[in-house]
Amino acid sequence: MTSTLVAQPDDIPFAQPGKCYAKCFSPDKYETVTEQIVLREASETPKVVPARFETVTENVVIKEAYTRYIAEPAQFETVTERIMVAPPGKRLAASAYDTIRETIIIKPEFKVYTVTDAVFEPGTKSVITEDAYTVLKVLPMQYEPVPDRVEVRAASTRWVRKKADRDCLGADPEDCFVWCLVETPAQYVEYTKMEPAGCGSEGSDDCVETTFIAPKTLEMPVQKMKSPPSYQETVVSAETKIIQKFVLKPSLPAPQGSEPAEFITVTKQILKQAARIREVEVPAETKPVQRKALKEPATIVYEPVPAEYAPVVKRKLVHKGGFSQWREIVCGEKITGYTVRQIQDALKALGYFKGAPEPNFGVRTKAALAEFQKDRDLPADGNVDFETLRALGISY
Repeated sequence: MTSTLVAQPDDIPFAQPGKCYAKCFSPDKYETVTEQIVLREASETPKVVPARFETVTENVVIKEAYTRYIAEPAQFETVTERIMVAPPGKRLAASAYDTIRETIIIKPEFKVYTVTDAVFEPGTKSVITEDAYTVLKVLPMQYEPVPDRVEVRAASTRWVRKKADRDCLGADPEDCFVWCLVETPAQYVEYTKMEPAGCGSEGSDDCVETTFIAPKTLEMPVQKMKSPPSYQETVVSAETKIIQKFVLKPSLPAPQGSEPAEFITVTKQILKQAARIREVEVPAETKPVQRKALKEPATIVYEPVPAEYAPVVKRKLVHKGGFSQWREIVCGEKITGYTVRQIQDALKALGYFKGAPEPNFGVRTKAALAEFQKDRDLPADGNVDFETLRALGISY
């Protein structure tokens, strides 16, 4: 709304008789805009990706490997040997010989091994059939309402025209008038905003609960070694035999004669291969067992949660109002029907005036003219001033 001050002006230095002048007041102009206020901030919510398992087959040792000892006895070969016990001619000169005793080995010394095998006893062994893992649980986020407010109309001031001053000396009430500057307080809209208050019943910041799951086991029967294998070595002394032999006394010549020498036959055992221990590796005994093996532990991934909004309607100042400067306008009695028709035709050609022509300077004409003035940065009060006429291309 535009208010025109019609009191007699005395502050127009360029005023001339026969001309009309206007000084108008325009209120602040606002537009209504819709904005979004945040009721709940954007966030991230945790999501559990459970642990992944795979089934594997493992061989469990139920009897350990060990070494078995095998004793291989000594091997002998029997041979016979002729030993001369009296040289030729011994009987012809018996006094020329000495009698001696000689020990001969008929079986050499050898070793004997005694083997003791490993001794096992029954027992049990714990075997894991399912690996340990953790279970993750997301606790719901708790929110608490927090009151808040948003300004939808800023504080402002406006001029309000009051009744004429009672002390005014003029006969016409319009000779004196009062304008009051009134303050309009800001306006707010109250709303409730949801603020995060932690997770779970205790309001903790840690929104993930972790539970440890112990591994699962199975008691399997096994053979446990009580005593390891061993062997003992025993040395068997050589077997000997004493024989009597005749030897020529020292410094005496050998008797002459044809009497043959005397021999005895002795049976001996010769060691062909010594006794020994042979080692044999006995492999472990196993049994297949299936196990749930942990392939990937449980993890947490975070998914975005969009913010929550609510629309709020605000008034936005687009043009500051106020009093205009005094400017010359066409006096009302000089605005003829022809002038009105010129203004309407010009506004219609520019797309501002629509519909049938008005016979006088009516509401539609004034509104179209004010819109034209606004677009051309002219005082948009709808008054027919000379600057507006020039902008419309009308000579007056």
